[in-house]
Amino acid sequence: MRLNLLSDVTGQALAASLEGTAARQAAIADNIANVDTPGFIRNQVDFESALARAIDTARRAPSTATPRLSVAARKSKDYSAPARADGNNVDIDREMAALSRNALSYRAASELLSARIRMLRDAIGQGRA
Repeated sequence: MRLNLLSDVTGQALAASLEGTAARQAAIADNIANVDTPGFIRNQVDFESALARAIDTARRAPSTATPRLSVAARKSKDYSAPARADGNNVDIDREMAALSRNALSYRAASELLSARIRMLRDAIGQGRA
């Protein structure tokens, strides 16, 4: 039996969070790059709701099996934002704020995953003494 020490629900959730924030980063970068493109509609990425559903489903699974979290980041157009006269609805201030929030989310997930790896490494190292 092959055991992946990061295949538990928490490890999978952190990995999915990193993937989701990376997808959101790409969408925000695309929005910023097209801030002056006439007719451009801003992109948004949602993965938190899918992640929450996947975690809830995994927690309800039998304790004998670690389910595989299936989380897809959904990229979509945001038609709710007001458009300028040229049809573009990208607000650079909103995008820069979203960029900062997303960077913080990515860093938090990254640091949590690193901490889990360090704890596992320390636990394994204690067994060698």
